[in-house]
Amino acid sequence: MSNKAILIRLLKDIDEYDSRRKYRDGFAQKFIDAIESLEGVPYSVITKARDWQYKIETEGYFDDEDFKTEIDNVIPQVKNWINDLIEAHS
Repeated sequence: MSNKAILIRLLKDIDEYDSRRKYRDGFAQKFIDAIESLEGVPYSVITKARDWQYKIETEGYFDDEDFKTEIDNVIPQVKNWINDLIEAHS
């Protein structure tokens, strides 16, 4: 599968996760697996993806405990980052 196809599929997965906000850990793992499967991307992309994965996971825990969460900001930022990757690495 091409990088572009992987990233477009990931955007759909993000939208699905965003609409239901269920299975956060599974989504976070799917997210990092998709990024790590990309070919020819610099290691900095993998590192940034791990940062996003961490934010998704931890913001979900805060949300579960009724603390103020930034997940509503994280998801749009992740989508923008994915779109940038499509432009740069497809």
